[in-house]
Amino acid sequence: MAKKEAVVGHWGKMASSMDIVTKLLLAALFGGLIGLERESHGRPAGLRTNILVCVGATLIMVVARSVGSGVVDPGRAIAGVVTGIGFLGAGAIIKMGNIVRGLTTAASIWLVAVVGIAVGEGLYGVAAGTTALALFVLVVVDRLSQAIPAVSYHTVRVSAPEGELTELEEACRRVLEEHGLRVLATEVRAEGRAWELSFHVRARGIPPVIQVVRDLGQIRGVARASWEDFRG
Repeated sequence: MAKKEAVVGHWGKMASSMDIVTKLLLAALFGGLIGLERESHGRPAGLRTNILVCVGATLIMVVARSVGSGVVDPGRAIAGVVTGIGFLGAGAIIKMGNIVRGLTTAASIWLVAVVGIAVGEGLYGVAAGTTALALFVLVVVDRLSQAIPAVSYHTVRVSAPEGELTELEEACRRVLEEHGLRVLATEVRAEGRAWELSFHVRARGIPPVIQVVRDLGQIRGVARASWEDFRG
């Protein structure tokens, strides 16, 4: 009887070990698929990072379940993974002037960690479906978004040493609107008889900066026109 129990226990341990290995391999596969897409775009958090994050999250859940009898609460383990991965994601975000890059990569790292949690909990279908959905967003939706002209905000400044303000403002607005720019607000500063007008505009697609500045400079009374990108 004791021998039979020992054999059952042995096979139980082997089955448990195989289950853990399966989970880790699946985590490496799911994380690798998303990481491969990020690697193809030259992102700093690429193939290896995503595999390690997914495998690590899975292993944490496996360990939490193994010692879950009052030692480690799986719910707290999940919260720890989701919160802790934010530090790694923050490292992937880069701000260069008014351009922020890495937000999608940071979101991918966070999602990969959640996929690893799902694998660790044995939710293989959920993990596979989430991975497929993530790849759809990263590949297909990315191409669709590139086909949509981006919206950008700018400030156009016009200096005029003389001239009637109303006529000058209307002429400048007409030029801006002819080039597809929408004037959101106008600021006027007077220095004696000289005027400085600042037009805050919104552009869709690539704005014709050189053409706009040149046409504004040809307005009667305008001494100088300049273009500035909005910095938030």
